Amino acid sequence: MLLLPSLPAMAAQDEPVDTVFFYGSWEQMLDAEPDTMITAPMIDVYSPFELYFETLDKKANKRIKKDYIAATLGDSTWLINSNYLRTNFKGDSKKLHGYVPLFFNDKVAYAVAEECAYAEIADVGFNVISNYHYYIDFKQRKVLRIDSNRMCELLADYPDLRMRYESMQSYKSYSIINDFLLQYIDRVTDDFMRPYILDLVQ
Repeated sequence: MLLLPSLPAMAAQDEPVDTVFFYGSWEQMLDAEPDTMITAPMIDVYSPFELYFETLDKKANKRIKKDYIAATLGDSTWLINSNYLRTNFKGDSKKLHGYVPLFFNDKVAYAVAEECAYAEIADVGFNVISNYHYYIDFKQRKVLRIDSNRMCELLADYPDLRMRYESMQSYKSYSIINDFLLQYIDRVTDDFMRPYILDLVQ
């Protein structure tokens, strides 16, 4: 599996990011050839899973919000524009906001976001924050939030993986879903029958 790296511990960064690179196509992203470089933009880190960029130039801000597909912070952190996903993909894309962490290679891509849910135990209420993977299905033009049911759907093309997944006692747990998502990505990446992202977006 060759996934371009993303999301080191952004919250723990001590030094501000001086330059952000923006990409207007998947071809630019896969070739690591940015469309635009912006030095010292204002970065609003709502959370490590939701970032916003702004400059003093209104035209640049419009492009950041509506035109660019992705951005990179530093050398390794990739982020995808949720506006791009909502405009071009159905499904669960509406649950993503701002620029969110992205992992991808030439065949597979998924974003990572967090969700806050209210829970109550013994009349004590609290918020539970969970991370979820959002698989980008270029063929169906959908963004799919990966839970146990979605995982089974993804694994349908690889019955051996699906059988192993469904036999796991804790198959609904985040760690098991994450593990099998990575196995699925390995399998898709090595599958010569699976199309490349560029074949599906052009």
